[in-house]
Amino acid sequence: MIIGYCRISTERQSKGTSLDNQNQKINEYCNLHDLELTNVFSEIDSGGNDDRKVLTQIRDMISNPFLDSPIKTIIVFKLDRLGRTMLGSLNFIDFCKKNNVNVVSISDNIDTNEPKSELILNILLSIATEERRVIKERLSMGRDYKFKNNQIPYPKIPFGYTRNKRSITPDENSEIVQYIFKKWNMFSKMKHISKTKKTQRLLNLLKRRGYTFNGNDFKWWNIRDIINNKMYCGIISWKGMTTESSYVNIISKRLFNSIHN
Repeated sequence: MIIGYCRISTERQSKGTSLDNQNQKINEYCNLHDLELTNVFSEIDSGGNDDRKVLTQIRDMISNPFLDSPIKTIIVFKLDRLGRTMLGSLNFIDFCKKNNVNVVSISDNIDTNEPKSELILNILLSIATEERRVIKERLSMGRDYKFKNNQIPYPKIPFGYTRNKRSITPDENSEIVQYIFKKWNMFSKMKHISKTKKTQRLLNLLKRRGYTFNGNDFKWWNIRDIINNKMYCGIISWKGMTTESSYVNIISKRLFNSIHN
């Protein structure tokens, strides 16, 4: 079975990469090389999404040993239709090769059945690997710079804060964070109650008040992560190091230390 695969990121994408144009190029290629095209799969999804529905379906078809008509060749207009990065596209091609599936990229002049394509793919792989190394190095330098300037060096921010263009500030959920710390501080003085029971009591109180964690009921691990996060009292931890935060505190250091001492 010979199939085509087309992808665009948005409905508005055009200028030679629209679904219709990709479909046309794939059909023209098959007519030129006397290939019987079985089907063309298309989807509108970002290349940054690793769980694209249609491409995942194709992967499953390739992996299925009981398929009546197995996929022999996949034809795309351009390699970047397969992955969010060149390295991602090449990894998909490697997956296909391991399953005896040929990949053709029309505009890149690649046909994995031809020996000359192996050289091109190896060159592209070297370039993509080096590019990834450089990007990783730059990101690491950027994180070091942020940490030295008392800023969070990672993308995920704690519950109770929101990120805006200039900084990270407490949001409406900061009230919930304060409530959790105050209640846990009170429970921590009750030595006769186990930690599990304290957690359950707090979970019940949060539910009774209608407090949620990103729209869902709080879980015990949400409580654990919140009461152990030093950023709420103005300390950023990273790679075993700590620094004073440049952001607004949600609780005091005194309250945090009261819980953990």
